[in-house]
This record gives sequence, structure tokens and C-alpha cells, in this order.
Amino acid sequence: MKKYILEAKNISKSFGNVKALEDVNFYLQKGKIHGLLGENGAGKSSLMNILSGIYQPEKGSIYINDIKQKSLDPESASELGIGMVHQEFRLIESFSIQDNLTLSKANIYQDNFKEAYDKYSEIFSLSVNPEKKIVQLSVGEKQKIEIMKLIFKNSNIMLLDEPTAVLTPQETDQLRISLERLSDEDEKTIVLISHKLREIRDFTEKVFVMKNGKMVAEDLSTVDVTDDDLVELMMGSMQKSIIDKSNKTGDTKLSVESIEYIDRVSNYKILEDISLEIKAGEILGIAGVSGNGQVELANIISGVEIDYSGKIFINNKDVSRKGVKSRKKLNLSYIPENRLGVGLAPGVSVLDNSIVRDYFKTRLGPHLSRSKTETYLESLIKKFSIKAPDSKAEISTLSGGNMQKLLMGRELVSNPEVIIASQPTRGLDVNAVEAIHTLLVDQRDKGSAILLISEDLDELFKLSNRLHVMYEGKIVKSFDIDNADINNVGLAMAGVIE
Repeated sequence: MKKYILEAKNISKSFGNVKALEDVNFYLQKGKIHGLLGENGAGKSSLMNILSGIYQPEKGSIYINDIKQKSLDPESASELGIGMVHQEFRLIESFSIQDNLTLSKANIYQDNFKEAYDKYSEIFSLSVNPEKKIVQLSVGEKQKIEIMKLIFKNSNIMLLDEPTAVLTPQETDQLRISLERLSDEDEKTIVLISHKLREIRDFTEKVFVMKNGKMVAEDLSTVDVTDDDLVELMMGSMQKSIIDKSNKTGDTKLSVESIEYIDRVSNYKILEDISLEIKAGEILGIAGVSGNGQVELANIISGVEIDYSGKIFINNKDVSRKGVKSRKKLNLSYIPENRLGVGLAPGVSVLDNSIVRDYFKTRLGPHLSRSKTETYLESLIKKFSIKAPDSKAEISTLSGGNMQKLLMGRELVSNPEVIIASQPTRGLDVNAVEAIHTLLVDQRDKGSAILLISEDLDELFKLSNRLHVMYEGKIVKSFDIDNADINNVGLAMAGVIE
């Protein structure tokens, strides 16, 4: 019988009506690198947050070295040797490297810092003076310091949440070597949380797979499982489309040429050589795991972000240096993925949110006409089947589906020629999803050119005529929908390019 350094049994956790984890089992062998694979929203981070004491499970037990833990909080988890590197850096930017590494009271290298720093700097190929401030480091160097923090806190179980997301390919290869040395030389037990098949295969010895809050595969030997097996476990089988795609397409409405975008803070290239075009009556799907440049691409095409290189044409008009207002005048509509905060203004009434795009239609002289605004909202409610308790109610009182229908209705009521729809059904129930899909197909049939950005492959296969797959800021694969299947798209999303 195998002996485990950590066992989690029948772990369940909900957030409101959403079951983030359901009867999940997870166990770790000392000194091995384990992979935890799954799509965004599968429950990977929720499970790690429970193991590190940030979340409390509603059900289930956790054992450390065969001892059942009554409860875990961040401090007790740390004392038990569990440490986590989160996707967002948790470093004090104005402090030095040494200050960040020795800040914790659990630090074990306070008296021999230089010796320890020299050792682990060599393991991580980090050639930086420890007196250097965090703010002066590159993104890759910051990631190394985050992992080294766990070592200095004597974390023997290291939970790494998407640690390669901010790394270059060369830095990723170096991290693999570093983690292998930590597991071999220091007997560190490591969990690599990822959605990238290549990294799971290159980094890990054992792999667990999650889908929709459940552990669908446990303790698989990485060398014995194929990429196709992992894709099917992670994403499931694909339902056949029931959308009629025999409609005729017209002239090109949107053309994007050689877009490149560099984040000015990190100096990291987010988008590289992105080109695409969409015709009237066509839906072009963008597949990809979150964080591969989709948000930046949508913001650039819609005019929210204008600091980029490349060209954008709407109906053959160059709008590359134009902002949001100019692109709206050319009948472009943008449905952002963050519906509350970007698409809709929280704390503001349903009525005021409804007129943000076309407020000029409800003017009476220099002011807004109350009767015109009410009539305008009523027309949206009727046309798009929106359920709103009161026009003066705050927008946050609407359900997620009704908020999304209000946002979509506001953007679609003028029959836009170009639509950028980013994650339009995220977090919605089945009925709301079906309603949103119907709205998009109706607009397609009216001649709109639609760019559909989604992490939901079922949705992309159902609605799209063509698919581009984005990975690390590039379009790495393109498919006509008839030639696409769950495996080849899933492999491309995970960075496996045939």
C-alpha cells in the first residue's frame, strides 16, 4: 500500500449555487511532481485553496502524513509545510529580494541567508543581487522568487498554480529542470496546476484530471497516458451542432492585419502577428484557454486599447488609430467578457445602463427625456425577453442571464455590422445560454460579422463557421468547422501543434 504525504478525501465546496468541488479525492507521494489538469473553472484552484487553508471545505477530510487535520487555515497549513504560489504575484514590490524571502516568521534561513540564496539561485538560474528591489525584476524573475519563498518557509508540499503562464519557453524549460532538482535533491512534493498538455507531460510523473468540479481521473502515470486521452478526460465529448449554417455570407466586414501588442509594464509581448477577417453572415470563433491574449485582442478591435501595431479595417475603412466612438459610428458593437464592471456599470440603475450606447436617441434638447428613456428600455425588455423588477433598480439586482441579455440587447438593437462577443454565456444557466445563442444567430442571419471569443468548445462548435485557436498570443491553428473535432482543437489549445 502506497504511503501518501497528503490525502484529501471526498472534498466538496460550493459558492452560492455553484458547486466548485464535488466529492474530490486527491493524494500526493513524497518527492514526486504531480500534475493537476483541467479547463478553466474545472475546480483546480479551488482545491488548492482548500489544501492551503484559504477556503474551508463543506465536506471531506484532509490527512497530512496519515494524521487527520481538524481544520486548516493559511497559518496552520504553512506550519504543516504546505505552500502555494498563486497566479497573481504576492510580493512586496518596494522590498528587496532578501526582505521578501525572509519576511515570514517561518523562514528557516534567517541565519545563513547567503548560503541558502546562493544554492537556490543556482538551482533557479537566478543571477540577481538579493538587495535588488522586486519592482526592478522581470516577470520571470518574480516568478522564481515566488517559488523560492516557499523553500525559505520550509514548504515541503509546493502547490504551483499555473506557474508558467508568465514565462517564456526558455524560462519554462529552466523551471522544469529546477523543479526536478527540488524533488530529487530536497524531496519536495510538487503539484503543477496547468491546462497545457505539453507541460504536464514534460514536468510530471503522476497526473490528476478535473472537469466541472469533479476528479475524473486519479493518479495516472504520465508516461502511460496519451494526449488524446487527457483531452477527452478534460473536455469530454462534443455535441453535434444543431445550428443551420447554410446561410449565405457576403463581403468582408472586419479585417485585422498583423496586430502586435506589448504590455508596457512588463514589456511582455501579449499578441504577435494576429491577422483575421470575417465576412457578413459569418461567425468566426476564437478558441483558447483564458490568458492567451483574447481579452487584449477584443479590446484592440473594439477601440478600447489603441497602443498597438498593425491595422484594423471595418467595411474597408481604416480605423487603426480611431477610438471606441469612431468604431461605434461604423456600427461595431462590443460585448466584453466582464459584463458587470466593463459592459454594465454596477451601482447604476437598469434604465441608465440600458441607454449607455444610444443615449442620444433619448435626448430632449440638451437633456435626457425620461419618457423616451423609459420607452427605449421597454422596447429592449420586450424584444430581448429581459426580466427586470423595476427600471430604477440597480443593475446588480438582475440575474446573470438577464444582465447579459440587457447588455446584448443594448448592443444588438441597432443591428450592428460587426460584433465582438467575448465569453457571452460564461456563468449562465442552460436557458440563458440558449437565449444568447439565438440572439447571435439572429444577428448572423441579418448579415452581421461576428467574432466569438469563448473558452466553451461546445459553444464554439455549435455557433462558428470557422475556428482560430490562440495560444500564447498567436493564432496557432485554423479550422473550417467541418474539419474540426474535439481532439485537434483541444490539442492546439494546449499548445500541441502537429
